[in-house]
Amino acid sequence: MEHQHQLKCLTQQENGYIGYCAGCQSYNVAYKNMLFILSDQEFPLFRQAIADRVGMRPFYTMHGKEWLLKTPMPKYHLMLNDEEIEELCQMMSDAELLKEVDTILQTSAENNRQEN
Repeated sequence: MEHQHQLKCLTQQENGYIGYCAGCQSYNVAYKNMLFILSDQEFPLFRQAIADRVGMRPFYTMHGKEWLLKTPMPKYHLMLNDEEIEELCQMMSDAELLKEVDTILQTSAENNRQEN
């Protein structure tokens, strides 16, 4: 089953954006030079893991990056500082809230069409 990707932007900041594709039922979380494509189930788990710094370890550098996050790829890690983690978490919280509002509005509109 093919569909056209119609990414709806949920939130956009200077350092990234979060969009949702209803066809794929996935979120595109773009932050700085990273892009995560997460399913409906993965999105809240990823947000919580980032907020709780699950799998991260302190790794201080001369560039101000303080957290090292391993990826599934060998010898490939992500490095973030506290401000970046907070900004990414805030973006994800905002997107989650806006997605819930959108779902409520769509359900309400569908119910109104069925009643008429």
